[in-house]
Amino acid sequence: MSGIDFIQDLGLVMLVAAAAAWLCQRIGLPVVIGYITAGILIGPNTHSRALIASPERIQSLAQIGLVFLIFSIGQGIKLQRLRKVGLPLVLATALIAALVLVGCRVLGTALGWPSVHSLVLAGMLMVSSTAVLGKSLREANALHSRFGQTALTVTAMDDMVAVITLTVLSSLIQMGQTDSLVVFGTVIRLKAVIVTLVIGALLLVPALLNRLGRSVAPEVRSLVIVGLLLAMALVSAKAGFSPALGAFLLGAIVTSTGRGEQVEQVLGGLCNVFAPVFFVAIGMLFDFKLVAQVWPLVLGVFLMAVVWRTLAATLALLLVGQPMRDAARAALCLTPIGEFSLIIALTGMQGGLVPASFYAVGIGVCLLTSLTTPLLIRKSEGFGTWMERIQPRFLAEGVGFYHDWFESLKHRRTGSLVWKFTAPRIVQIAMLVLFCSGLLIFARPLYQLTEKRLGADWPVANGLALVWSLGFGVVLLAPLIALWRNLEAVAMICAEAATQGRASRTILQPLFERLLKGAAAAGLLLWFSALIPYSLFPWWGWVVLLAVFATLAGVFWRKLIRLHSRFEIELRTQLAASPFANDRPAPAGWPESRNRWKLNLAEYTIPENSQAVARPLSALPLRPQFACTVVSIERQGIPIPNPSASTVLYPNDKVLLLGHTENLQRAERWLHAEPEAEQTETAQLADLELEQLTVPTTSSHVGKTLEELALHAAFGIQIVGIERGQHSILNPNRAESLQPGDQLLVLGTPEQVNEMAFWLAT
Repeated sequence: MSGIDFIQDLGLVMLVAAAAAWLCQRIGLPVVIGYITAGILIGPNTHSRALIASPERIQSLAQIGLVFLIFSIGQGIKLQRLRKVGLPLVLATALIAALVLVGCRVLGTALGWPSVHSLVLAGMLMVSSTAVLGKSLREANALHSRFGQTALTVTAMDDMVAVITLTVLSSLIQMGQTDSLVVFGTVIRLKAVIVTLVIGALLLVPALLNRLGRSVAPEVRSLVIVGLLLAMALVSAKAGFSPALGAFLLGAIVTSTGRGEQVEQVLGGLCNVFAPVFFVAIGMLFDFKLVAQVWPLVLGVFLMAVVWRTLAATLALLLVGQPMRDAARAALCLTPIGEFSLIIALTGMQGGLVPASFYAVGIGVCLLTSLTTPLLIRKSEGFGTWMERIQPRFLAEGVGFYHDWFESLKHRRTGSLVWKFTAPRIVQIAMLVLFCSGLLIFARPLYQLTEKRLGADWPVANGLALVWSLGFGVVLLAPLIALWRNLEAVAMICAEAATQGRASRTILQPLFERLLKGAAAAGLLLWFSALIPYSLFPWWGWVVLLAVFATLAGVFWRKLIRLHSRFEIELRTQLAASPFANDRPAPAGWPESRNRWKLNLAEYTIPENSQAVARPLSALPLRPQFACTVVSIERQGIPIPNPSASTVLYPNDKVLLLGHTENLQRAERWLHAEPEAEQTETAQLADLELEQLTVPTTSSHVGKTLEELALHAAFGIQIVGIERGQHSILNPNRAESLQPGDQLLVLGTPEQVNEMAFWLAT
């Protein structure tokens, strides 16, 4: 593609995307529908005079947009939140995916499809659209409801399922095999690559971003961050998986380590530009004529997405302890398919796994579910109540008994001493096995890259393989030693617990411990031996290397242990030291305690031209007129919980309100309203300044409280602070009175401050 063609294509797609987004916002539709529809209308499959007719040029646009889109989706995932979400919702997500896969296999068998067709269809229906669901919940003021939060959490987990499905499909396309053993092996390889990329990025990316401080020019930061994004996508592709995997992981890592705001300043605009480019491009690849041929299949898959996924999600949420009403309402929210489903359908079609009709089905179902989701969310309360009412008594009692057993099982698990001591080490063992496996998977591509740069005869004839293997083996030694030490600890604990109270415990305990360590060593040896690139050396070369590594391990055992300890501490520091690592604190009993009051939470962003801008909460009618309480304000990513009455609102503040649904709707209309005509003199934020005024000893206002003076109503200003002798009062309350000689720190426009200065002198 020549440069001028790329400029023409990109400019056309951006203008079309902007027009589609504006139109969808005017008529209240999700913008994703507008992007896809616009792409269909200007695409080469719709008419013969398309400005972009080459599939290769459209594919280039789609690939660029895909990397930035998946990166922005990854930014919505925090690694710390996976632990806080808890095992139940993670299990629920896996159960939903499994039930959807079973349903698609049954459908595929009934229609006589090959197994890979069912796999691609399942991948399309396993994933809910985060964009459509979030917008629909926000419009229904259900974003912070219990069922809404459950649905959003499951949708976030769905994104990870989608990344796994997408990378598995990409690997199957490269290998050209689709049997179950190949799929299983691909999933294991994928997990190893994910763990390796995450650990490597956690060690390198935060350190690099920390060096890009304020002193570094903005263009340097932009180049480095975009380069990191493209490099992660390239490494993922070189490992045999989709470039989307690397982009997704980088987005999750920068958010989890507290660099989200720093990266957002650079990539926020690019993601907003290139994500719509992807949707328009995939719309251009769509052949509208195919819908006429497969419309019965489109309707059938649409019904399956709504009916079967709702039933599957309801059952899965019930099985992990959710009440029937909340489970049914959350399940109904999980019906829309979107960005990831279309990517999976497009990947399967382009890789030759499925016919082009599957892509037409994906586009059609995406448009239909995007249109029906807002209606289903509005009807979800009635649906949940109906499901609760029609369930037989024995089913309700059985579900209640199961939930009680499930809770007792969780307490029993956490109460077990053996589980408490072994669970963290088992997790570490799994991560270390995957990390070492990932290093071995990357061994061959890394060696080939090194050989291309240095040649096989560096530094002596046929010497590169030996030098490279020695260096690579030294890097691998530290995690292998840590893995073995964790296995020894688990074996000791299990042997101690298994022989507790036995008469021959002194004989059985060391015997059982040796058996466990021997079985673990044999399993690890078999596993890693399947991943070693044997083609680098003859068999005797590997024997020599093994002897060298054993010698190094024996000599430097303690140093390698210390090296791994530093490695682990650095990982934990990157995840735990972030000021954004923890979610917002929630009061005890939240949200159950508000249910009997029929209160809801709703989040609103303050527009730049809102009449609430530059005014304190005490001057707003939120409580006296609308009976709504401001629970929290988020300003530039930093939460201000339970703000005081003197807190001033600024443009783009996110305000979390608590109140009845109808009052929240009235408050939203007021917050989005512009100042009335007589209030046009209200200061713009850019015109405000801080000035210091002295209260004269002869002023007639001495001794009066700030509440009596009503300075904001009289002059439109605020008293930010009072300096009285050696004592400073920041954000004084309304009961504070003026004293002679007080230094007042005043916020307002120059005209307002001058007017107040004359007033003080009277």
